[in-house]
Amino acid sequence: MPAPTPPTVTPRLAATTLVMRDSPAGLEVLMVRRSLQASFMPGAYVFPGGAVDAADGDADHMAACDEVAHLLHQRIGCVTGVGAQAAAFAVAGLRECFEECGLWLGAPDHHAPAAGWAPLRARLHAGERLAALVSDAGGPLATSCLQPWSRWVTPVGLPKRFDTLFFVARAPAGQVPEVDAGETTTLAWVQPAAALLARSQGTFPMEFATVSTVQSLSPFAAVADLLAHAAAQAALTAIHPRVVLGAEGRITGVLLPGQPGYETAWAG
Repeated sequence: MPAPTPPTVTPRLAATTLVMRDSPAGLEVLMVRRSLQASFMPGAYVFPGGAVDAADGDADHMAACDEVAHLLHQRIGCVTGVGAQAAAFAVAGLRECFEECGLWLGAPDHHAPAAGWAPLRARLHAGERLAALVSDAGGPLATSCLQPWSRWVTPVGLPKRFDTLFFVARAPAGQVPEVDAGETTTLAWVQPAAALLARSQGTFPMEFATVSTVQSLSPFAAVADLLAHAAAQAALTAIHPRVVLGAEGRITGVLLPGQPGYETAWAG
């Protein structure tokens, strides 16, 4: 009798943002550690992000963006293959970053509302829409600050799957990130090489897509270089890892395109 295969789950759309800054030691990226009680990747270090909500691409949010729809479609939708959903991905990237680490991306350096960012973040956590915060934030939803970096689709066979668009953005000077003490419990500015070394030593847990993304940052010495590279990408091919099935249909590993065995691995 053939071994059972895992069920197929439709991926949920998601957005993740790599917030970058320059430091005397070199380029750094902001990472947050997920709660040990999280249902997805508990305890792992990730970039701020999460699922795209139904409202993220609606007319109110589109009107609050600093880019018109056709520019978003051209700059993000056409490059990544997400098409007309580009605005929803971009708004979700901004929203999740503000929710999880309190950074209002794209704001002018050293700008803050009169009462600070914390009250606006509290309103978002209480259920207000991101578009409703724009007037008090003193600026639009700066989708223009997001550059698409990569697109990952969780392998077939895993119980939770996401079609995730990764963005890169510069950290606004003067804003201090803070964890939400719910979904995220720790944050750290890390150099890519240091994060990879710490993972190899067992002190900085990261999942495979995160590891590969951190590795992709290694060639860049400064944020300006990285953003210029991102803006110059004409097309991004979605990355579809595949699982390796062992006895009784159990998942024993994950392979990336180009790795030995990928072409013959189970693809659903």
